[in-house]
Amino acid sequence: QVAEAVAQPLLGTRRVTLVAGGSGDVGVSRLPGEILDVVTRLPAAVEALTGVSVTQVRPDPRDGVS
Repeated sequence: QVAEAVAQPLLGTRRVTLVAGGSGDVGVSRLPGEILDVVTRLPAAVEALTGVSVTQVRPDPRDGVS
């Protein structure tokens, strides 16, 4: 769900310009790695901003989420 939310804004994108420095992939092959980087950093950012650890939160069964 987090990866989907991070990638959602890209659905309407017609053009992406990536600026690369250093080593590694260049061009469109770099995009999945960039999205993964955002997803892996997101839990720490949420905790730093809110004090809530998203890795410790459990869904309420009354919400129909399992």
